[in-house]
Amino acid sequence: MVVLMSLVPPCEFSVKELLPAMRSIIATKLVKDKGYPLYRAAMVMGVTPAAVANYMNKRRGNAVRDIIERDPRLMEMISDLVDKMASPNGPKQLSTYYCILCAEGKRVLKKNGLDLPSCLYETNIILK
Repeated sequence: MVVLMSLVPPCEFSVKELLPAMRSIIATKLVKDKGYPLYRAAMVMGVTPAAVANYMNKRRGNAVRDIIERDPRLMEMISDLVDKMASPNGPKQLSTYYCILCAEGKRVLKKNGLDLPSCLYETNIILK
């Protein structure tokens, strides 16, 4: 019997679909709600101004954005992050926040019928 193993990491869907959707929401909140110019939002997010424009114009990050926006808990978490990003003493390292948002995003997607595998972060940190 041959067992086929996948080399696709659990984070692949998150990086391709979930993270861009969240970045799209974050970019929109920074520019529209916080009044950031595109260039400042890009600098705070660690992306290019063109990426921020694409997120805001819904050219990127649309696959699961509607599902995310319908979940009050996840939207509150994203809003809290945006508030932290906009504060003078905001976080310098956003990767940990993205991991937390990703785990919560997967929970939201699962409620909507899309079950994604957990990563090591979720199984070792969040679930314990």
